[in-house]
Amino acid sequence: MNSAISVTMRSFKRRYFHLAQLGDGSYNLNFYKDENTSKEPKGTIFLDSCMGVVQNSKVRRFAFELKMQDKSTFLLAADSEAEMEEWISTLNKILHSSFEQAMQEKRNGDLNDDEDHGKAEISSGSFPDNFQTARDIESKMRSEARLKLFTLDPDTQKLDFSGIEPDVRPFEEKFGKRVLVSCHNLSFNLQGCITENEKGPTTNVEPFYVVLSLFDVQNSRKISADFHVDLNHPMVRQMTCGHVSGSNLEIIGDGLPEGLGLAPHYPTQGVFSVTCPHPEIFLVARIEKVLQGGITHCTEPYMKSSDSTKVAQKVLKNAKTACSRLGQYRMPFAWAARSVFKDASGTLEKIARFSALYRQDSSKLSDEDMFKLLSDFRKPEKMAKLPVLLGSIDVTIDSVAPDVPNCVTSSYIPMRNFEKNGPGSALLEVEEFVPCIAKCAQPFTIYKNHLYVYPKHLKYDGQKSFAKARNIAVCVEFKDSDDDEAQPLKCIYGRPRGPLFTKQAYAAVLHHQQNPEFYDEIKIELPTQLHEKHHLLFNFYHVSCENNSKKKDAVETP
Repeated sequence: MNSAISVTMRSFKRRYFHLAQLGDGSYNLNFYKDENTSKEPKGTIFLDSCMGVVQNSKVRRFAFELKMQDKSTFLLAADSEAEMEEWISTLNKILHSSFEQAMQEKRNGDLNDDEDHGKAEISSGSFPDNFQTARDIESKMRSEARLKLFTLDPDTQKLDFSGIEPDVRPFEEKFGKRVLVSCHNLSFNLQGCITENEKGPTTNVEPFYVVLSLFDVQNSRKISADFHVDLNHPMVRQMTCGHVSGSNLEIIGDGLPEGLGLAPHYPTQGVFSVTCPHPEIFLVARIEKVLQGGITHCTEPYMKSSDSTKVAQKVLKNAKTACSRLGQYRMPFAWAARSVFKDASGTLEKIARFSALYRQDSSKLSDEDMFKLLSDFRKPEKMAKLPVLLGSIDVTIDSVAPDVPNCVTSSYIPMRNFEKNGPGSALLEVEEFVPCIAKCAQPFTIYKNHLYVYPKHLKYDGQKSFAKARNIAVCVEFKDSDDDEAQPLKCIYGRPRGPLFTKQAYAAVLHHQQNPEFYDEIKIELPTQLHEKHHLLFNFYHVSCENNSKKKDAVETP
């Protein structure tokens, strides 16, 4: 048979074989229709052309094949496993002995020639060179006798390598549809001057933080990492001075490596990549604020159309108190969404704006809840039932030029065309969570070793010892030792205004929820060498929101 012929059970015919050794020491395998081996054989397999005998049970049980030098194959099958093994063993012994015999004869013949040559050269003192020559000949014989392994594989013989260019290019990283997301402004109708002399600008009366990410409603998948944006006025940012989450280290610019030479700023532009674009992909903005109390209570002033300065000043006073005491803790506040693509070819929906700012329901925080909300996004009658906060978020999307300057990877590594001390803010590549399907598979061209941690929910079993724990903060650390004095590693990606890496990260806190849900994403750069003592450590705290000067309660209680 050859590789073009398909073999089935019906292809087999019963034959009787006779192994015969010829005068030159080679072997032939003759086969007959019956047990009468005195007549002419039906065929002969010349074993001096056989390269090997191997088992092949894919077509039939107890089958084995003889691979020939001309790329043809003889496929045989015995009646039992023992008989098959005996056949394979016997034939391989013959092939091995024939090969050894041929090698020895060639070696002996060459050595005899060398001896005659050596006798003539002994008088000139070149005897050692004869042994060197013999070793060279033996090495050459071994090299010539080696089999080319690819000749054993019939499928490889079908490949055509003639058209391959000799200059093979290295792999280039393939991006999907790249989208530039630019964040301009977040403003609520409740505005005021936060300075005591009331000579400053009119702004939001407390700090807000935006988390942007892409959601694929069609496949119920979050398809990008979170992009954190701080659009607060510099004077509003000062309200949380001394409360940089996860670190008390000196702040360097926007948290990017100091060596990049960037002017201090906060990243407001991110580049998202989408491998499989379609109209059911949404850009979702989740808005957080400093922990203060219940979501319903905190959003109430933002749902009224009153322009009362008195209301703004009251909210400002409460916000300053909360920021000074709880500045490192966040709470969910609102969300908004907008479509990204018009069609499956990746045409951007540039004109679309973000929806109204909807109040975040404390019982609908999970990604699954977000998918349900987004599935009703194009149904006005459903969206009209959601409570709305008076304000707007201004975020635009656009295409990305192939040679866009001032771009850093998701690991904050500068890409080509990065202008040190260049104008404007750096663009951050936001990591895409590519679907695990064949058409999206590609080699990486840069080193990535990120771990994403998602605290989902916390449930107590009703123990009385947890009765007072109602504002629960989850703190995540990454450690390399179980020792009590071991410090967490500084490998958790920081948020805007903080350093590049921090030692700990907190999930958003829900007020008066003993069994809270979370939507936070914590991004960790893993060490290049992991060992068995590396672990994630979760600490749980009750956070006291009440500012009671008489009791002086600790902010955190383990």
